[in-house]
Amino acid sequence: MDRGVASPVMRPAAHLMIIAVIAFAAVCGAAQFWRTDLDPIAVPLSIYLTGPGGAYVRLTYYLMGVALIFFAVGAYRATTPPLRSILALALFALPGLLLPIVAATELFKGSAYENLAALIHGLSAQATFLMLSFGMLMLSSRWRRDPRLSASRLAGLLLAWLGTAVLWMQVFLPKLPHGLMQKLTIVLILLWLGWAARQLLRVPQPSRVRV
Repeated sequence: MDRGVASPVMRPAAHLMIIAVIAFAAVCGAAQFWRTDLDPIAVPLSIYLTGPGGAYVRLTYYLMGVALIFFAVGAYRATTPPLRSILALALFALPGLLLPIVAATELFKGSAYENLAALIHGLSAQATFLMLSFGMLMLSSRWRRDPRLSASRLAGLLLAWLGTAVLWMQVFLPKLPHGLMQKLTIVLILLWLGWAARQLLRVPQPSRVRV
């Protein structure tokens, strides 16, 4: 009987997400210091995708994209069947597909396709933020009702709501420094993803599940 714990993808997905979160935070955090030509309070993270060290930043985007796809599947399989949601799966898998596009489109600056690439970049980035914010809220609320995934449920809900609130503050309070607010949103998303990966590791391994 499928109780949402018999999938071998969950633990690898959790470990991959933890690696991606650490790599993303370390590389993008370090970029704030090695790019002395940029104002970290004013400029968004996408500016760091090109220029000195830009290749390392892009690699973390690609890694996070792969990690999000695996996480989407792992989280779906970990959730008790009555609480599973295809929409929640899509809200993490689609950003996994979009993040590499966000990174790659920055490479077209100065080319004949710069304007088109900028449009695709902007739409992909905004869609990624929106889907992740709704995905975090949806999964946190569902896991709150799942007895195997409800540990530290308040932390997950708090991070999800904080990330969503900071994201929408950029819309309703446009005078706030864009770079700072965007990076704060990213930090909260990374913290939530780390929390969610830890939740997956708490699910019993398939070998321990009785049918």
